[in-house]
This record gives sequence, C-alpha cells and structure tokens, in this order.
Amino acid sequence: MLKFIGIDLLENMEKIMKQNTRSYRSDFEVDRETLMNAAAMADTLSFRQRTYLWMSRPCGTWCVLEKHAFLASHPAHHIWEYYVDGTNQRILAYVVEVTGLENKKVMGNLYQLDYRKHTEFVKKASVPADQVRLVYEKGERLQDRETYICRQDDKVLGKFRYWEYVPNDSEALESVLRRAQDERRKMRSGKIEEHIRKLAA
Repeated sequence: MLKFIGIDLLENMEKIMKQNTRSYRSDFEVDRETLMNAAAMADTLSFRQRTYLWMSRPCGTWCVLEKHAFLASHPAHHIWEYYVDGTNQRILAYVVEVTGLENKKVMGNLYQLDYRKHTEFVKKASVPADQVRLVYEKGERLQDRETYICRQDDKVLGKFRYWEYVPNDSEALESVLRRAQDERRKMRSGKIEEHIRKLAA
C-alpha cells in the first residue's frame, strides 16, 4: 500500500475511477462536489472534517467522512462495510486528506487501502453513537438516535442549522482515528502516475 502526497486529488481520483468504474460514473460528481467544498473551507474545517474514505466500484463510487465510518450506527459505517461480503467485485479504496485549493485545484493526500482488511479494522474499532446533536443558531440539544429528527426552527434556539451523530465515547473515537492516521503516515510514498498505469495494466 502506497501514499501519494501533495497531489491534485480530483484529477487523479477521476483517472482511478475511470480505470475501475464502468457504470454510475456520475457518482463521482457527488464526490467532486464534496471534496471541492472541503477544499474551499479548509481554513475553517478541522482535519477530521477534511479526511474521507473513498471507494471506486465497478458500479459507482462512495465518499464518506472517515470519522463517520468509525461510528457503528452511522450510515457511512454501513456504506463502507456493505461490499465486503458476498462479492468478488474489484474495489479500489483510499483515504483522502484534503489540504486546500491551489490554482483552483483540490490538493491533498491519497492513501491506498486494502479494502477487506480496512473494513475488518473498521468493524472491530468502531464506536457506538446512540444520540444525535441538533444544532441551532443559538444553541443545541441532544436526542436519542431512534427519535425522529425535526429540522424545523426552534422558538428558543432559533434557526435550525444541522444535526450530527454523537459518539458515546469521543476519546475512544479520536484514539481510533489517530491510530489510523499514524499507520498511514508510515506508508511508503509512491508516484500517482505509476499507480494509475499499474491499475490500467
């Protein structure tokens, strides 16, 4: 497994996608928008909010926040592990770290993953999340994950902004993410052009 540091993410991810994804290539346009938004807001987003897991399948792609994949109840967790059983399809998987925009290009780092091994790690290391946080312009409130999420404005807390899953143990989640980050930092650097050529071969 190799890492590719300081590259044009969208250009190279699209090349990877075209080597492996034969149908539903339009999924990548959703990924593109997600990564472009992260790059545009790089100065205001934390590192965890700019780190994604990305996969290319023969039928489509997925791009989810890494921290969400490690929350056992989160849809991103189920998306990431869904394709590991009962299929022989070729899945190319990567960690994507967005660092920012440079000459209108989304720049960052790409880390190659063994999808099956990584999914096993995600299953074992995931942290439960039994509550969600509803965030408003003047405050927030917590509620049970199974309770219907009302996105209406609140008379006291004001305009509704967003909602998010809350890990039962935030320190445990951060520990898992830091461990994964440390492991990929040790990976050998490669040349993205060579990697893409090998995929084609």
